[in-house]
Amino acid sequence: MDDKICISQHPVPFHCREKIGRKFEEWDGYIKQIYNHGSHFEIYLESRSSITFMIGNYANGNFISVPSYKIGCDLSFEYCDYFWNNEHLAKLMNKVDAATIAKALVVLNKLNLI
Repeated sequence: MDDKICISQHPVPFHCREKIGRKFEEWDGYIKQIYNHGSHFEIYLESRSSITFMIGNYANGNFISVPSYKIGCDLSFEYCDYFWNNEHLAKLMNKVDAATIAKALVVLNKLNLI
């Protein structure tokens, strides 16, 4: 039995701007789909990469799992904390994808989708 609930199948656009090396880079991203599994969310992004990740909370706060990168880590207590989330993700993955996920979390939080 599939207990997931699709929250959005309409792309939610967002824009990223991040200092990578010595210069600022900009790119667009789209949150393609969001599923609520009750215990966690499954989110599909399109940007410079296609990224699927899961977020949720546990006894010590929020977490993220990015299976295609084989990583998982804590997130800030607030999904909208771009700097904290970006900093921690960038230690585990490339800076562009880390910034993309951190920005998507800010947008999802602002729209009350997570």
